[in-house]
Amino acid sequence: MALTARTLIEQSLAAIEMGDHDVLEACLHPEVIYRRPGQPILSGRNAVIDYYRRHRSAKTSQILVDEMVCEGDRVVAMGLVEGRGHDGAPIHERFADAYRIEDGLIRERTTYFFRQGF
Repeated sequence: MALTARTLIEQSLAAIEMGDHDVLEACLHPEVIYRRPGQPILSGRNAVIDYYRRHRSAKTSQILVDEMVCEGDRVVAMGLVEGRGHDGAPIHERFADAYRIEDGLIRERTTYFFRQGF
């Protein structure tokens, strides 16, 4: 049975939080695209998993979703990431993620962070 869009996103965020790359990989479309501010676009499941295995700035994190809106193949999740970086510095970052679901998997994800604008 296919997961609902909400359950898919919740499962992927829990996998990121726990460092469970196998579960995260199972949530991603093979041709997933992940966009993050100021970073190169990650294309493909392997690139996204490699990022979480080797390059993610958070050493530990708790992802708290305040609100999630699901409509068709689109999902928007808003919340807070708290944790510690690899250098021990605290992380307290509000975010909004926009997703597109295809074939029951995450096909696109774009992350936005709440920081001072221009």
